[in-house]
Amino acid sequence: MFEDEFTEIQTDMVDICNEYSCGVADKVFVYAANEGLILTQHFYSLNNCLYKCSKLNNAGLQTEFDVSIDCQRQVLKVLNDNVKKIQTLCEKYNQPIPKLMKLVYEPKTKKFNADYKYDNQTTDDVSVFDNYNSWFEEEKIKLESSSQE
Repeated sequence: MFEDEFTEIQTDMVDICNEYSCGVADKVFVYAANEGLILTQHFYSLNNCLYKCSKLNNAGLQTEFDVSIDCQRQVLKVLNDNVKKIQTLCEKYNQPIPKLMKLVYEPKTKKFNADYKYDNQTTDDVSVFDNYNSWFEEEKIKLESSSQE
């Protein structure tokens, strides 16, 4: 059924990103926009700091992450393919297609949260890249304020 297939695709998206971080991230964030242009990206919370995928080795952990361009491309290919699968699935079941998905997964607790937007989030002045960077900054502020409490 639709919900099961939709959940399976999202799980695949989160799993590939969790694998990229060797399963040590406190939180895995997946951004997927589909507004004519597909943009996917992922970032991570480690030790109360946020890291974009290319900066995971700056976390100061003993784990050495493969942040090579090739590895990043492989992850983005899986994410992009999954966004296309979601679009096809929604069309098959006559469901609205999310224009934006923000997925957050906490590997230690298995907690999962998803935020979907069905209207275009871009304007002449705001691109999908701007929206991604805004979300990263919002999460960074949340993390900083929660660590000061």
